[in-house]
Amino acid sequence: MTVTTNARTSLSTIGITVPDAHEAADFVASLLGVESGNGATVPVGSTSIEFTSSRSPNQAPPRLVDIGTNHLCFTVGDIERAADHLAGLDDVSVLGEVITVPEGPIAGNRWVYFRSPWGTLFELQNWPEVPGYYGDTDARLHHRREDLPSATLPTCRGLDHSGYSVADLDAAIDRLVNHHGATEVLRTDIEADRGFMTAQFDLDVEGTSRMAMVSVGELNIELFEHHIGRRYAARPLTANGSNFLTLPAEGRRDGVRLFPGAL
Repeated sequence: MTVTTNARTSLSTIGITVPDAHEAADFVASLLGVESGNGATVPVGSTSIEFTSSRSPNQAPPRLVDIGTNHLCFTVGDIERAADHLAGLDDVSVLGEVITVPEGPIAGNRWVYFRSPWGTLFELQNWPEVPGYYGDTDARLHHRREDLPSATLPTCRGLDHSGYSVADLDAAIDRLVNHHGATEVLRTDIEADRGFMTAQFDLDVEGTSRMAMVSVGELNIELFEHHIGRRYAARPLTANGSNFLTLPAEGRRDGVRLFPGAL
């Protein structure tokens, strides 16, 4: 685990390495209806998304299931409208069908993934008014219920979560809870066959995954421990698809930067 300082102590920062930082920042900022700042940074409430240009821009993005991989998920009020809008944009691909979760702690949740113009996967989620986990715990994720009036993505309400593929789910949760004041909200197990994974994620794999969601301040974090055969290791920070997460830490005035591949 590497620790660095971050002067913006009031913010959690999601850092992502992409082929072209300004292209990525402009794309995300346009969906949210905000202005990207200096250094290809996009503000989202009390969180900022910071893009960095890769030293190997022609490298393909990592697979969603590889250790250390990040995906960003936007919450929307009408997922069909939002997905239709994305499907009409140049170089954006919506993958598979909108899925409605039938049971468990995320029962009623609706989701679909889409591929950005540079190839990275993003997600849309549409939560029900009463998520399934409400009956199991008093802990809560941050569910944003108001549409952003300036967003070009129809019914967009902002960032739902930042998701990470980790090597050890229990260890990742323990670090977030004990060092960053996170609250564990839910866990569930997922099993998917090859046809489902190909249609919904463009991945020719199959297997099981352990998933959890925690909240840190106003940021929801989704964690996956995938069991799908071979998983490739996290990439260095200069490589396309690498990422970091800066979070407040108890007893510190600065932030602690986590490289999710090391969790």
